[in-house]
Order: sequence, then structure tokens, then C-alpha cells
Amino acid sequence: MTALTAPAPGGRTAGAFAELTRANARELIRDPRNFFFVLVFPLIFMGLFMFMGMLNPGGGPGGPGGFDPVRSGIPAVLLMAFMSLAFFGTATPLISLRQKGTLRMLGTTPLSRTTFILAQAPVRFAIALGQLAALSAVALATGFLEPSAIGRLLVTCALGLAMLFAVGYLVAARMRNPELANGLLALVMPVTLMLSGVFLPMEIFPEGLRSVAGHLPTTYFADALRQDLVGVAGGPIVTAWLVMAGVAVAAAAAAVALFSWTDGEKR
Repeated sequence: MTALTAPAPGGRTAGAFAELTRANARELIRDPRNFFFVLVFPLIFMGLFMFMGMLNPGGGPGGPGGFDPVRSGIPAVLLMAFMSLAFFGTATPLISLRQKGTLRMLGTTPLSRTTFILAQAPVRFAIALGQLAALSAVALATGFLEPSAIGRLLVTCALGLAMLFAVGYLVAARMRNPELANGLLALVMPVTLMLSGVFLPMEIFPEGLRSVAGHLPTTYFADALRQDLVGVAGGPIVTAWLVMAGVAVAAAAAAVALFSWTDGEKR
């Protein structure tokens, strides 16, 4: 985020917020790595699932294949896109800013931690809304998404995004090396996606692992997405919403409390 600059001393919080929001938008557009992982990579996977559906047109729950790659792929790709945006598009750039000393410069201004963290959200929620709109259009065109379920889907995605962004901010609050963070997230994210049941059926896991995976916050998000987006039966949707909201509040509070402008900041 080389485009970030310190807000003018004595400037109002609203002005600093707007300036930081614009800087974040420029950073996401200009950084090729973020652009690829946040916008291009999920589209590649969606294209792969659609290609698999073309190769197996008789698939689906009622077909001879017993598996519909498009129906399974839509919620999987949306969850992956949201996680990429929260982690690769949010956490690692913030860690890089700290390493470069940009956060130390911002820390010398009246800018508060809360304002800085919240300023990351608008452009990222806008990108997420575009991702949701694109995949919802596919789900509507294929007949999986019922128009009556769109309102509930928006609630699910809002809570899921709040949860993922809060966790992303929490990761950024304490990690110091962006390369290490990228490597760790590149390992954790696919494992989490697989354990959430969006790429692999939960039934293939050993009983103990299945029990642990079933209680992951991302599993609740994935289950809610499958219900709302492609009409697959699942657990109580209110339970999923409560879990996501609880994790979002806890992670956000921890991120604000633990966030530091520099590596050596004392608390």
C-alpha cells in the first residue's frame, strides 16, 4: 500500500477515513498479487467447475453421476473468494505496511487504530458484493438460487464477511513478516476450505476429524451458503448466523486491542 499517506494533523476523523479508503482502493487495484488472488483465482476455479459440469451433463443429485460440480462449486468458490479477500487482500498487505514502516508513520498522527482498521472495509466489501453478484447470477441462471432466498443470502454473506475480515485483521494485528504470513495462509486456507465440506464431503473424514471440522466457524458459513445459494439442506441457519456474529465480534475486539503501528510497540 505505497499509496497510503498520513492524514493531515488535526484533520477530522471523517476526512482521514475517506483518504484512507481511497488509498486502499488504489492499492487493491495496483497490486498484481492481490488482484490475482482476490479477483482472478476464484474465477479460474469457477470456470473449472463449470467445465466439469459440461463434461458431465448427466450429473447432479438425480443424475447418473450423483454429483453436480456447478452446484457444489458455486458456494465453494464464493467462500474461497471471500477468504482470499480477507486474508491475501487484507491481512498480508497490512503486515507489509508495518514491515515497511508506513504504519509507524501513520502512528505519529492523530489517526486512531479503529479508524484505520475500519477504513479498510468499504472497498473490500464492494469487491465482495461484486463477487456475490456474479456467483448469484450463475446460481439464478442454473435454477439453484430461488429469488425468495436472496434476502437471507445477503444476511449470511454480511455476517460471514464480517467474521472473515475480523479474523484477517486479527492475523494482521500481530504477525510481522508478510512472506511468512502468505505461506501460513496459503496452507491454512485450503485446509480450512476442505474441512468446511465445500470441496470434499464431510462423510469421507474420520469421525474425530469430522467432529472437529463440524464446529469450525467456516463450516457454519459454508453450510449457510449452500442452503441459501444453491438450495442444499443443512443445519439451522440461525445457529450459523449466531456463530459467525460471535466470532466476528470477538475477533474484531481482539484485533483493535492487539493492533500495533510498529514491531516494537509496547503495551
